[in-house]
Amino acid sequence: MKSNINQKMLCFTIGIVLLIISNMMASSEASTRMLIFDKTRVVLQNQVRNSNALIHCWSSEDDLGLQELAYNATFSWHFRVNFSLSTKFVCDIKTKIGSGKYTVYDEYAGQVSGKYCFWAITKDRGPCMLVKGQPQDKFCQGWQHPNSIADAPNY
Repeated sequence: MKSNINQKMLCFTIGIVLLIISNMMASSEASTRMLIFDKTRVVLQNQVRNSNALIHCWSSEDDLGLQELAYNATFSWHFRVNFSLSTKFVCDIKTKIGSGKYTVYDEYAGQVSGKYCFWAITKDRGPCMLVKGQPQDKFCQGWQHPNSIADAPNY
């Protein structure tokens, strides 16, 4: 009986150690190693003056619904990256200045930004992921469908 309990404890301990090792190996970059149990936060901020931003974000597992952001307002959510690191969030963003469908989180964004992914929706450069220590326009995606002021919808 005692031997049976020891075998179960050994199997349990080995399982925990393997889980920890697999989590540490999930990312090849030492600086971006993260446990899959940690939550990631994505924040979008509307920095387009005189225009609300209509935002609809989703992943293969979650639909975050339609959000309307006034100037300087933010919308954020958190999630756990799946084990295969294939978690991807896409947002349809519309302003008076432009619109488009943008990937705001994927494996690359996770490697670059870590557990906090901040996006500024800007007038001139479109959605831009801001990363500490990087030029402000390095991760801008540009407006896919720019509007002239005359074509701008009323929000």
